[in-house]
Amino acid sequence: MTGQSDAARPHAPQPDPRTGPASVIASAFALLRVLSEAQRPIGVTSLASAVGLPKTTAHRLLEQMAAEGVVERRERKWRLGNGIYDLARLGHPSALPAVAHRRLEVMSKATGATLFLHQYADHTLQAVSHAYGAHVKALVPATEQTIAAQHPASAIWQALKTGQLAAEYRQVRPECNCIAVPISVPGGDIAVLSLARPAGSDMESLKRPLERVAALIRSDLRQAAM
Repeated sequence: MTGQSDAARPHAPQPDPRTGPASVIASAFALLRVLSEAQRPIGVTSLASAVGLPKTTAHRLLEQMAAEGVVERRERKWRLGNGIYDLARLGHPSALPAVAHRRLEVMSKATGATLFLHQYADHTLQAVSHAYGAHVKALVPATEQTIAAQHPASAIWQALKTGQLAAEYRQVRPECNCIAVPISVPGGDIAVLSLARPAGSDMESLKRPLERVAALIRSDLRQAAM
């Protein structure tokens, strides 16, 4: 016989499921999540370890995302790039996510507080930007902070109802206090800027700075609309 049996015939190499398209996408999003929760740029070794990837794989994904502007490298460390906020802006009618993010980051780093910016439209409250503060993150995981911000007893909902700065002390989370201020958004929608710190922290001194950041975001939005 000139033919080979099925067992003897060579088989085409099968793709490695660990490197398939779905795995690549999941790995890229895992890297982005770590960067979004970080307080400072992170080295590739730490990033790879955090998501369970080989360092070479993490570096290749970061380089590919950097080419699209989604991440950027600063002094051999990585952080989110402006491209990620451009994507966020595409998902929202206003420029709110893109123009506000840096404001939130600066105040979070200065105070150790967690800041959220929510937009209220069509009877729905949606987080459009955030900056997780080191002080709060040590007490409450990031996912639980996101859930707490949506709680009906939160300062965010109080600010929406009253149209002015609102405060909530240890009602939603016993570990935290929160203040929030509404922001008028071009187009008639309302946004709410909130700040959370550990219970027992001074909140009174942060009320005026939070209102000032809200005013700066309004100004940034007006400039972006020109």
